[in-house]
Amino acid sequence: MSTLESLQPAAVWRIFDKLSAVPRGSGNEAAVLGMLKGWADRRGLPWKQDEVGNLLVCIPASPGRENAPTVLIQGHVDMVCEKNAATAHDFLRDPIRLQVDGDWVKATGTTLGADNGIGVAMGLALADDRSVEHGPVEVLLTVDEERGLTGAAGVKPGFFAAKRMINLDSEEDTAIFIGCAGGRDTRYELKNRAAKAPKDSVGRKVTVLGLRGGHSGLNIHEHRGNAIKILVRALQAAAAQLDVRLVEINGGSMRNAIPRECEAKVTVPKDHARKFKQVVDACFARIAAEELAGIDDGFAWKVAPVQAPRCFSRECSTATLNLLSAIPNGVCAMSLDIAGLVETSTNLGVVKTDGLRVEIVCCSRSSVMSSLQELVEQHRALGLLAGVAVEQPQGYPGWKPNLASPLLAVTKQSYREAFGADPELLAIHAGLECGLLTEKYPDLDIVSFGPNIRGAHSPDEKVQISSVQKIWKLFAATMTELARA
Repeated sequence: MSTLESLQPAAVWRIFDKLSAVPRGSGNEAAVLGMLKGWADRRGLPWKQDEVGNLLVCIPASPGRENAPTVLIQGHVDMVCEKNAATAHDFLRDPIRLQVDGDWVKATGTTLGADNGIGVAMGLALADDRSVEHGPVEVLLTVDEERGLTGAAGVKPGFFAAKRMINLDSEEDTAIFIGCAGGRDTRYELKNRAAKAPKDSVGRKVTVLGLRGGHSGLNIHEHRGNAIKILVRALQAAAAQLDVRLVEINGGSMRNAIPRECEAKVTVPKDHARKFKQVVDACFARIAAEELAGIDDGFAWKVAPVQAPRCFSRECSTATLNLLSAIPNGVCAMSLDIAGLVETSTNLGVVKTDGLRVEIVCCSRSSVMSSLQELVEQHRALGLLAGVAVEQPQGYPGWKPNLASPLLAVTKQSYREAFGADPELLAIHAGLECGLLTEKYPDLDIVSFGPNIRGAHSPDEKVQISSVQKIWKLFAATMTELARA
């Protein structure tokens, strides 16, 4: 029996259960798309797929509502693949192990994939739940959203017919989202020179772990610890006093997730190994007490012996640590128009060592495109000053709010009638696919909403059962009202 067997709305949770059984990390969506095509075929639902892999499933109108305008429901099938270090899980083969904890559905030691699996499940559930009256529906299921919204970027004009779209990739059930930030990535590549470990040196592995991590857009203002930046600070503190040389450094796994863990191997003078540990311990302890108390109380670190016969040259080690130290991270500016909204931010998301090559990936966001451009240029200038290769792929645009939207008016009214209160109207400091789709379909009228999801992009991710019920009620009421209008 499924863990989710007794949950309501049953049609939504059944589909979410099926999604959770199939690995679907970004770039690995073929199996889940195959499953969804089979699901549609068994129901006689037409579908088509575009060149980049996006799937469009058509759900016929309820009887008598065939002439209502078509509504597009949109979500992405891929998920962020993060797990705790102690969790044995292969994201290429293993299903997500679900558990119910009170009013929440969680995974066991991994990300859950409610972002955006629960939105995908809601859109498709219209085919199974005949109690919801609706007009013709197109469900657009995009791929590779989490790595850079490349699926949405590949949607071509004419792929769908609808003029109104409900995006189900938001995570606050008291709000209707009407705008989002644009974003752009920066990748640095350092090609280091090797050297023999200095005579009479020993190897040490320093590990930072236990941080909360989270979504680099939704959680960036909470000042959660960035494992890469914290580890580099400790190594820099030691390097200011001792001959510390990098062997390798690895941390983070997604450019849009705040890194929870990072580890570095270094060489230190044998006679100063004890002092090295004292310096990094003191640095970590101070960060824990003065910066992370009440925010990241799980923060922990380890210093352990390791074999290190070779390392980076002194110059390359210094240059790598200096660049990692200098890269900006966190909130850059708050919005002057919307209280509490982060306007501009940047996240140092990944550092990865492959032999002598070190790759660093950052994700920058802003709802003001000129500010985003300035931040991207700052990143580029920093790389040029460091003398390293810099790559900045094409970014994605923001989604400009439209308070005069007819779809927004219907959704607000449905919310008010369902819950006796007005929803918040918010913009989100994260990348939604709405901006990219409005570039291709300028007349597309869009709103976004979704259930409460906490800890997205981290193994703490969970979705609230009662909130799924609430958003399903809003979704159903909005679809019915659109069919009748």
